Amino acid sequence: MAVDYDLVIIGSSWAGIYAAKNACQLQARVALVTQTEELYLPNTLLLNQSLAELGRFNDQQQNSFWLATENIINLDDPEAFNWIQGIKTDVQNLNSLAYLSALGVDVIVGCGEFYRLPRLGFKVGKRDLRSRNYLLATGTICGSIFERDLDPKNYLTPKDLQTKQLVNLPHKLLIIGSEPTALELAQALVRLGKQVTLICERSRILPQEDLDISSLIQAQLEAEGIKIFINTKVSQIKVIDNQKWVQAGNRALSADQIIVVNHRQPNVAGLNLAGVKVKYNSQKVLVNQKLQTTNSRIYACGDLIGGYNLANITRYEINLILKNTLFLNRYKTNYHTVPWAIYTQPNLVRVGLNESQAKRQYFEDFLVVKQYFKLIDQAQILDRTTGLCKFIIKQNGELLGCSIVGDRAIELVGIPTLMIQHKIKLDRNPMRGITSLSLPTIYPSMAEILTQVSHDFYQQKIQRNHRLLNRLKTWFSRRKK
Repeated sequence: MAVDYDLVIIGSSWAGIYAAKNACQLQARVALVTQTEELYLPNTLLLNQSLAELGRFNDQQQNSFWLATENIINLDDPEAFNWIQGIKTDVQNLNSLAYLSALGVDVIVGCGEFYRLPRLGFKVGKRDLRSRNYLLATGTICGSIFERDLDPKNYLTPKDLQTKQLVNLPHKLLIIGSEPTALELAQALVRLGKQVTLICERSRILPQEDLDISSLIQAQLEAEGIKIFINTKVSQIKVIDNQKWVQAGNRALSADQIIVVNHRQPNVAGLNLAGVKVKYNSQKVLVNQKLQTTNSRIYACGDLIGGYNLANITRYEINLILKNTLFLNRYKTNYHTVPWAIYTQPNLVRVGLNESQAKRQYFEDFLVVKQYFKLIDQAQILDRTTGLCKFIIKQNGELLGCSIVGDRAIELVGIPTLMIQHKIKLDRNPMRGITSLSLPTIYPSMAEILTQVSHDFYQQKIQRNHRLLNRLKTWFSRRKK
C-alpha cells in the first residue's frame, strides 16, 4: 500500500506535538494537522500549573514568618495575567510548529476529516493525507452540564480562563467538578484571594483513592477556606438580578461566576469518525489495550479516551502508540507501573495499587505501611508537615503500590516506581533489613520518609513473627548474665 506518511497526527495539542517530535526523531515520515485555526489547542494543564505557582507564592508570603506579607498577588492585576501568558508563549516557543517543521514534520494548519473511499485517508482543504496509521490527539472540551443545552454565557470553562476572563474573575466563585483539575483550580483561586465553593457529584473527592488519602486532601482544601459539597448534583442555573444561582441537590447556592470543569466530551466534531467506523460516546473514544480505536489504523490517547487529564499518563500512551504504529504492533498498556500526580498542595502521587485494589487482588497477603511527614525532620524545617507515605508490600518484600501525599511528593515517587517496574524487593529477612539502609536517602531531606517507611515494614514483620520475637528476647536476656 503506497502511502505518504508513517503517521498522521490530528490535533496540535501538547500531546500531538510531543508525538510528532518523537516520531520524527525516530526518522518516521510524520504530518501534524492542527485541527484548529488558532495553531494550538488549549493547554489547561499549563494554566493550572501557572495559577498554582502564583498561589504557592501567596501561601508562602502569608504563612512564613520571615517573609513580608504586603506583596500578595491578585488576579485583578494585569501583570499576573501577563506573566501567565508569558509562560504560555515561552512553552509554545519551545515546542513550536516552526520547530517541528525544522525537524521534518509536515505541519498543516487547518481542520480536516476522515474519508474511506476508496481507501482510508484524511482530507484537509485540497490535500489528501494517506498514512499507515493515524493518531487522534485533539483532547476534550467541557460540554453542557445538563441534558438540555444551557446558555454558555451563564458559566465559564477552563478554556475561557485562558483569555482576559481570568483577570475579570469576580470574588465569589463556584466550581462544578470532581476531577483533579477542579481541585487544583479551586485551591489556586482561593490562594489568589477568591472565595471558592466546590461542588462534587461523587460521594467524596478522589473516590478512586483510599479514604485516608482523599480525606487528607479534602481536609487541606477545606482548611484553606474552600467550601466542598460532595454527593451533590447540579440541576439548574438561574440568573436573578445579575446574581447566579445554582440548584445543587436540595441547596440553592449563589455565586458571582460559575466555572464548569467536569463533563468533558471528546473534541471530535467534524472528524467524520462515524464514517470510518470509529466508535465513541459522550465521554470518550473507545480503544483497546493497544490504544487502537474500533478502526485498527486509528489510535487515540489522553483524556480523549477517558480518565484523568494527566500529562505523564498521556506521554506513556503516546510512547506505546509510537512503538505500535512505527514498529511491531504488539505492545499493550500496563498502567500499574506508571506514576501519576495531582498538583494540589500538598501533592498527591501514586504508582501501582492502592489498598482497596490490593485487597481485591491479594486478599490479606500484604502489609500496609504508613509514615507521616510530621515525623520527618526536613518537613519540620520547611514547615510542610501535612502528608503521609503509604506502601503496599507483599510479605516477600515486593512493592505493590505507593501513595504519597506531601510537599514535593512528585520528586519522591521515582524510587518506588523503579522498584515496581523492575520488581526490586525489600529484604524479606527483617533482621537484615532493619540493620541496613534498604532505601538510603540523604538526611535531612523529604526523601527520608522512604527510609522510614521501609524501616516500619521490617518492624511490622518482626512484630508478627512470634518465634523471632522470642529468640530476640532470649538472646538479650542471656547477654545480661
